[in-house]
Formats: sequence, C-alpha cells, structure tokens
Amino acid sequence: MKKSTILFAALLFVAFSCSDEDMRLESIDEVGRVERVAGVQNSDKVFIIVEEPPTFPGGVDAYKKHLLTNLKYPEQAKKDGIEGNVFVSFVVNKEGKLENIQVTRGIGGGCDTEAVRMLLTSPDWIPGKQRGRLVNARMSLRVAFSLSGNVTQVQDDGAQVIVSTPAI
Repeated sequence: MKKSTILFAALLFVAFSCSDEDMRLESIDEVGRVERVAGVQNSDKVFIIVEEPPTFPGGVDAYKKHLLTNLKYPEQAKKDGIEGNVFVSFVVNKEGKLENIQVTRGIGGGCDTEAVRMLLTSPDWIPGKQRGRLVNARMSLRVAFSLSGNVTQVQDDGAQVIVSTPAI
C-alpha cells in the first residue's frame, strides 16, 4: 500500500513538473507506429492531430457539392440492397494532394471502391499546419450510402446518396 502511494506521488510530481518544452507531439509513421516528435523538423512524418487540420477547398459546402456531383451509387449495391457507411482514411500531404487512401471499414457491393474513386477525383485540399508549418496529416471520413431514408440526392432510378461531411 505504501509503495503504491509513493509511486502515485512520484507520477504526479513528474506530470506537473513538465514544462512546455518537455511536451512532445505524436505522429504516425508509414507502418502505423506512433512516434514521439520534438517538433516539426522531420517533414516526412504524418500527423494524426494538428493545430490546423486540412480542409477541402471552399469548405464544407464545396465538399458536399463535390460528393453530390461525383458520387454514384454502385449498380451491384443497388441490386443487392446494400447500404451503410464506408469509412476511409487518407493522408493530405504538404502540397494538398491525397495519398494512401484506404478503406478502414467497408460495406462491399462496389461502395468501397466508389468512395475511394470519389476521393481520387477531388481537387487538392488545403494542407494542415502544425506550429505554422505545412505538414502531412491523416484524415478520416464517412461516406454514407442509403437506398431509403433521408434524401440528399435522388438519382434517376430512385437510389439516394446521403452526404456525410468530415469535421473540416
């Protein structure tokens, strides 16, 4: 009991005695390991959380318009009655280009491929910033496919695409 109290007190002392210079940022390397980074010196790092996250050019309304214009409900998904959410992850590099687009959770029927295709057609994003410098930043978003429910866009055959916006 006494050892755990001393250990807890020592941890509290260390936690409250750290200065701002001791704080470190977390980034993720290409194989998904979290690394501690003392600043933004290494330009190849991919940050998970940044002070200014990447944004779609024109903001949320422009992103919705892009989805409505470019996202098509896959024929196979319509035939099989597949609907749901496709979650995608990607990196917005320092130039605003999308890299490493991955489906983190898909629903099949062509919806996963369609969500990736839609991202590939997007214009360059406005890159994220950390400490005033442009950085590579990982983003995640959800693309919802629905054959019924809330109508955002009705296609010729009655299928609907629900637009879900990321936190941008």
